[in-house]
Order: sequence, then C-alpha cells, then structure tokens
Amino acid sequence: MASKKTKVVDGFTAIRAAQEAARHGRGDPLRPQSETPNKPPGTADPKSGARIGRSVMPTKREVICPECDTISSVVGKVELWVCTHCRHRMKLQDLELPDGEWSDEIEVGGTVIIPSGTKLMGGKITANNVVLQGEMAGVELRACNKLTIGAHAKPDWVRLKMLDLEVGVGVNLTPGKPIEGRNLLLHGKFAGNAVLSGRLHIYADGDFSGQLRAAGLEVEEGGGFRAQLDVKPENAPPPPKPKARAPAKPNPKLRPPVPRSNKPPPPQKK
Repeated sequence: MASKKTKVVDGFTAIRAAQEAARHGRGDPLRPQSETPNKPPGTADPKSGARIGRSVMPTKREVICPECDTISSVVGKVELWVCTHCRHRMKLQDLELPDGEWSDEIEVGGTVIIPSGTKLMGGKITANNVVLQGEMAGVELRACNKLTIGAHAKPDWVRLKMLDLEVGVGVNLTPGKPIEGRNLLLHGKFAGNAVLSGRLHIYADGDFSGQLRAAGLEVEEGGGFRAQLDVKPENAPPPPKPKARAPAKPNPKLRPPVPRSNKPPPPQKK
C-alpha cells in the first residue's frame, strides 16, 4: 500500500499565500468561503441594526441664578438645577400660564410664557426667560436672562426687572422710565432712554429714538435710529471680582495640634 505524503506549510508561507489571494480577489485560502449569497449593494443586514447617520448634540443654554446672579452653562436635559456658587436649587422647566386672571408665585430656570389673554393680578414670577404678551396688574416679574415683549403686552416697568430686553415685531414701546440692562434687541419701535452695559441691536424692522448710553451699537440695513449717543467700550462694567469665601470654622471634635519646641531635650541622668 502506497504511503501518503504530507505537505508541511510553515506560518510565514501561509500568511504570504493569504495576502496574495486577497490581492487577486480570491479570498482567504485558509478559510472556507461563506455559503450565504452575495447581497446587492445598498442592502442592509437586518441583524446588524440601524446605523446612525447624524449624531445630535445636546442643547446648551445659559442659566442665571436668581439669588447670586452666577451664570452657568447647562448641557442636555436637566430637571433640577443647583447653583455652583450659592447652592440654590430650582427646576429647569418651561411653563405657559392659562388665560384669565392669575395670582401665584413661580420660580423656574426655564421660560415662562404669558399669553395675551392672561392678566397678572398679583404674586411673583421669577424665570430665566419671560415672554410677556398679557397684562401686568400688580405682579412682581423678573427675567434673570431675557424678557421678550409681545405686540399686545402691557408691562408695568415699576415691578419689572430683566437683564436683556427684546422688543417684538409690531410693538410700539414707550416706557415711562429709562431702561437699564445688558442688551436691547429691537424688532419693533422704541422711544425713550436706554442705559446698557452691553449693546443695542436694531434689526431691519426696528426703530430707536431717544437717548442711548451703551458699550456697543449694531444697526442692520433698514433699521431706524435717531438718538443722542454715548457709545464706547468704557461704558461696560468691569468684570465682577470673585467673592472671598468665609474661613472654615474649626471642628470642636478635632484637637488642635500641639506646638513643637525647638529646645533640645534635657540630658538624661546616668
């Protein structure tokens, strides 16, 4: 009976053979070809799952603490916000008040919308952003970041505080006192005095007349502007200095360290 000869292939020869086969499109000679038929291009494998073509980054927003005015950046969906400086807590949610008379207290780190059919009779509203389209009649209203005035709004400037003021389209605003804040954004008409630590931005459908003291001015083509000017970077306030932290109180449970003496130890008696 004839003996069968066995051909021995070392590892280096096997690797070279696999590279040559892959280069000529014959696949890997050391691995059996799959029996699954070739799929036409563009056909997705249901077992592989869906591929994400575009990743959506979480939204970023600016939240100002109503207690210490510290500005924080919040990314994504956060329900309960805690100030990093004073540890004040509040919910980050958006609210829209119902139509009719309203009197209550609200403090949120989101946006509060006051529709045109709502009349604020009392209470206090504190929010990061406020959209005012209704009537103020005795309520304390504070927008820690931006206040937007709608076409049918009736604001009470004595009980109103904000950082940025945005005047909407179709609004003809004539406040009875100088407007003080950071930025003034005009889509409508404004007649009065404005003292701003930031800038005045007049859009193409906006108009400003009166007196202006600000750190910057931007007027788009088509916007109206008639005012006595005092615009210079020096009008911007200096950056706030960090508040000094109170010294830590000593813990009565901990013993104070024993002071060490520099005197040499007494000689020992023999």
